[in-house]
Amino acid sequence: MVEEAFRFSVVVPTKDRPALLARALRSALEQRFDDFEIVVADDGSGDGAALARDMVGGNLQTIVTGKLGQVPARNMAIAAARGRSIAFLDDDDHWADPWHLEALAAALDSGAGLVCSDGRIVREGPGAKPDDWIPITADLDPARLRRDNTLIVSGVAYDRALHTALGPLDETLPHYWDWDWYLRLAVAHTPFAAARKSDVHISVRHDTVSAPSNEEARRSELARLCEKHGLVGVTLKNHEIIALEQQVQLRPVDLRLRERRSAH
Repeated sequence: MVEEAFRFSVVVPTKDRPALLARALRSALEQRFDDFEIVVADDGSGDGAALARDMVGGNLQTIVTGKLGQVPARNMAIAAARGRSIAFLDDDDHWADPWHLEALAAALDSGAGLVCSDGRIVREGPGAKPDDWIPITADLDPARLRRDNTLIVSGVAYDRALHTALGPLDETLPHYWDWDWYLRLAVAHTPFAAARKSDVHISVRHDTVSAPSNEEARRSELARLCEKHGLVGVTLKNHEIIALEQQVQLRPVDLRLRERRSAH
């Protein structure tokens, strides 16, 4: 393992989306917690790595993968990382809260091996409105994670040393590598904790991995994930659907609270 030199390595995989990558990098550079490096893994033309060098300057590593795929790109970035902890930031997402990394650090320092913040699912692209978003709450209950992936990648951080014991991310699961990783950590009895709520924006567009055009590949891969982990009764969803289901579950509680307030 590479010698530790930073509190965090912020791993940013990217592929030919320079405008979105620039937004993601700006949100990292605006963090008030400054003990981190950025590792950009460019799985496309190499323009993203060049943009990162222009924007970031110091405390940056760039890797051009040769179009091996997003999971190999993440593994290459993790292998090169010099941070004690890994924090993911996908190129089409961003951290709207400048205290995000500080919140993750505090949760990890409490003894957790993996932490995740809440966020919002934001629809972008033609026809999207400024208020077109849904909150999503990180549910880190291991039993719940066997039913749904309730963690958003760009809100997650974990101890880099976990890879020494458990190995790299599973490159045979390009759509579900993240869920697979959380399940592997849960089986290893890794302590999970929620970070203080911060504003992580997860982009939903027509070209994201959970878009309808990828449904057939995702369904086949979900079956392999279920077989690998012995999951039963799991249905195909994306984070937008999970966020909507969370809102439906919360509404009865909200209504009861309003009734109690009106009775006093």
